Amino acid sequence: MEMNDVKKVDFKREKKWLVMVGVSRAHVHLSQEHVEILYGKGSSLTVLRDLGQAGQFAAKETVNVVGPKGVLQQVRIIGPARSQTQVELSRTETFPLGINAPLRDSGRLENTPGAVLIGPKGVVVLDHGCIISKAHVHMLRKNAEKLDITESDKVSILIKGEKTVCYHDVTVRLVDEGITEFHIDTDEANAAFAHTGDMAMIIHKEIIVRDNFGNIIEVDSDNIKFVEGQEPNEYYTQEGIRLMGSVFEYPESVQQEIKEKLLKPQDIAPNKYYVITAIESNKVFGIACFYWMPNVKMAYLEHLGITPEYKDRGIGVFLFHRIRTLLEKKHPEIEGIFLEARKNKEHLDDRKQFFLDLGAIPIDTAFYSAKKTNTGEEFSLMFKPETSNARLDTSTMEVALQTISRIL
Repeated sequence: MEMNDVKKVDFKREKKWLVMVGVSRAHVHLSQEHVEILYGKGSSLTVLRDLGQAGQFAAKETVNVVGPKGVLQQVRIIGPARSQTQVELSRTETFPLGINAPLRDSGRLENTPGAVLIGPKGVVVLDHGCIISKAHVHMLRKNAEKLDITESDKVSILIKGEKTVCYHDVTVRLVDEGITEFHIDTDEANAAFAHTGDMAMIIHKEIIVRDNFGNIIEVDSDNIKFVEGQEPNEYYTQEGIRLMGSVFEYPESVQQEIKEKLLKPQDIAPNKYYVITAIESNKVFGIACFYWMPNVKMAYLEHLGITPEYKDRGIGVFLFHRIRTLLEKKHPEIEGIFLEARKNKEHLDDRKQFFLDLGAIPIDTAFYSAKKTNTGEEFSLMFKPETSNARLDTSTMEVALQTISRIL
């Protein structure tokens, strides 16, 4: 009998363990009654940017949260309006406020302390509603079924970045739409050196992988992280640039341009250039290169690539969200991201469907003439709005395209 080759075992289920980290800052959920008290009768929350959970959004509106000892200013409201008002804080934020908020699941507000909320049109005095939200994971129902996970199950989630941290007894909340996302607050994220868009792994006792003979195979957990490059001689950045030529078949001129832009940021100022590499166990397997353009409050993603053996595991999506997180952190005024979809003889619109799935839209403008990249390939632009304020009018597009032409 031919022995089973462990290397050929189907590990498809492994990719279902991956989950994106979402870091939640202090925020408030308001009832409609309190929305109208704080912002005026008949008022409703307005969308600033959509969140990963379907139907939820960060609102343009903010409130000041006042406790016995102090105030937390301009706390973001998360919409839509709920049946009851809830204030979610990190433990660090409770101390200057003087609010002894307990650790609770969202919605469990009995016997919790209150606070005073101050808006532009009025004041709400809460006699309860302040909590420190327990870490939890929103999971798509279709994914949960494949993992034999049900509503309110407890799982462990492992983050292996600069520090290795495991969270136990994490409650699962099933959703029909949106993304699978692990929510922690800023204290937990800081302790783990974690950021929104990082990858974590769900560890669940019912998830096992067997070989063709029914034997349980121990699978090493993913140790994937994303590193921002500061200069081209750093090991990870150097390896990422090397991939551009050896795997992605970019000419030497493109690799040299990346090095020069990292070495001479003044050449494209006031625009900024960023490089992020994707790494597993010190092996670089992906790279992303992108620009920040302050004159239009937008970014431009020029290069994004994952080596073939790492594709079809959802890692490209994680890398894109890591790009978004970095941009939102360093440039909170960002309104959107331009995306480059290539066309060449072997692959038509290589990344178009990928960007469409992320919520990007093709740009169809008569004044945008066809351009060539320095690889000789045609490309078209797509746009991913980051806020409801994002506007792609003619004047904005002209300035953006002039900037892109200059920095390229």
